[in-house]
Order: sequence, then structure tokens, then C-alpha cells
Amino acid sequence: MLLAIETSCDETAAAVVHQGRILSSVVRSQVDLFKEFGGIVPEISSRRHLELIQVIVEETLSRAGKGIEDMEAVAATKKPGLIGSLLVGYSYAKALAYGLGVSLVGVDHLHAHVYSAEIGRKFRFPLLGVVVSGGHTAAYMVEGLSFRVVARTRDDAAGEALDKVAKKLGLGYPGGPVIERMAKGGDPYAYDFPVVRLKDGSLDFSYSGLKSQAIRIIEREEVKGEKLRDFLASFQRAVMDQIIDRLDALVERYKPASLAVTGGVSINSHLRERVEKFSAQKGLALYLPEKRFCGDNAAMIGYLGEKLLEAGYREDLFSTPFPRTEASKGVKQFAK
Repeated sequence: MLLAIETSCDETAAAVVHQGRILSSVVRSQVDLFKEFGGIVPEISSRRHLELIQVIVEETLSRAGKGIEDMEAVAATKKPGLIGSLLVGYSYAKALAYGLGVSLVGVDHLHAHVYSAEIGRKFRFPLLGVVVSGGHTAAYMVEGLSFRVVARTRDDAAGEALDKVAKKLGLGYPGGPVIERMAKGGDPYAYDFPVVRLKDGSLDFSYSGLKSQAIRIIEREEVKGEKLRDFLASFQRAVMDQIIDRLDALVERYKPASLAVTGGVSINSHLRERVEKFSAQKGLALYLPEKRFCGDNAAMIGYLGEKLLEAGYREDLFSTPFPRTEASKGVKQFAK
């Protein structure tokens, strides 16, 4: 019986997991808190985690019908994320593990996103796992608990580009859901946004150029009414074009048996439709997370945390969280 904690960014979350089953999962978002800023303010976020974490844990245990004394292990996000936010959740988890006398396991947030697509199913390996979110865009070749980075963003993440363009237009935060809603019915080819490819032949992602092109158009012309809908549809299409372009190249190079597309942006219906079509054309088994597991959540932390515990992985109580993942391109990461 495992209690999982997630506080890597602006969601305070907890979950109770037992033998791969999610007994309860509670997520409290800070989105409303940051709408006036048009983005996350790290100091405010970490303070909010401090206020919420005990309340969220108590609610999670109540929903699972369990007491804190029933917990046999604790899992928490160790990396990557905002360091102030990470420290809140990880320190809480360490204190709880110490007080209960149970094992502590630290979980890589991005690896957990990949495994969020396996909840209720079983992966076929080797797997190409792609995480597309507001803070990260990365691809891994996965075999069990071994993750090898095969592509990552050189600059902005996909979700970050959506957020920044929405902010420039005054559409609110977060930008992805707003753009998806307002782009419906628009012409996705009204604006000529090309597929961005890196000159060095790398399969890495890059969204800063696309974002800058979109911002220049906004500054140059009045983008309103029907024009706005076409603009947003075109920009959204271009963001997804790059993902499909890289998937095509990555599948050709690494020959995976299956594909998982995860992270906050994977909730986007336009992306889901395109990924489903792509995987069918390539004959790949496709894993998409349930929509409730697309954004940051503790269920995915607990789900992967159980696997790590079964593999013999443990943290000592002197371990500390990291703001960035230790993975680098071409380096294998193992659970133990």
C-alpha cells in the first residue's frame, strides 16, 4: 500500500496505489492563482504547496478508505521541476517515511509521465515514449525501467510555446486548452507555419522559432475575429506537425514495437487524432493516458514508484530533489 506525492510544478497531488491499482487520486491545481500573471510564479507556487499538502494527503487517504498507518511505502517526485515546489513534496515524503518507518522511493517526473499511459494496461517493449507538456518535450526509448533519451527540446517546450502565444494575444493561461477551443472551425493552413527542423540533422525538438514567428505576426497585423480562429488553428497545427515529424523519424531510426504519447499536451484532441492515425499507419501499438492522467498527478508517481520498489530501488533519507533530470542524450538510466 503506497502513498504518492507530486509537487513538481503547480499541482499539489497525492494518490494511494496498491498493486498497480489507483485507489484514490487527488489533484489541486494552482491555475486560477496564476491567471493574472499569465504563468507560474515559483515562490507563490511553493508556498501554496505548503498550505495544501497535508489537506490533500488527508483527502486522498479518506477517499481510499485508508489511514496513514496503512501505508507501507511512500513515493514522491524527485526530479525534474521547480526546486522550491519539489522540496515541499519531497521533504514531506521523507518525513512521513521516517515517521512510519517505511521505504521511500524518488521518482523521475518525466519517466512517470511515460508510464501514466500504462495504467490499466501493459506496455509492449521496446517502447518509444514521448512526453509533451508545458515544461518538457522529450522522447525516450524504454525497455522496462531503462530510459534512454533520444530527443528533447533545444529551447521551448510545445506547451510553453502554446502558453506564450496565448499570453501575447491576451487569451489567458494556460494557453493550450484556450487555443484548442478557439481554433475549432479555423483553417489550419491559413498561415504558413513550416515544420521546424534542426540544421545539424538532430531529431531534437525546437519551438522558439515557431513561437517567435507567431509573435511577429501578432505584432505586425490585427489578429481578430475569423482571422484569429484561422491563426490559432494554423499555429496549433504547426506545433503538432513537429511532433508527428519527429515521431516519423524516431520510429524509422529506433524501430519501436509501440508508442506512448503523454504529458499535459497529450490531452489535446487534435494531437490525439493525429497520433492515432500515425500509429495505425506504422502498425504500432499506441498508448495514450486517460485524460485525468495527462496533466501532473500523483497516480503516475505511485504507479511507477511501485515498479521501482519491486526492482529493489530505495532512497535514503539524506537524498535531495533536483530541478533538472540527470538524463542526457544517449545516456541510459536504470532503476538500480
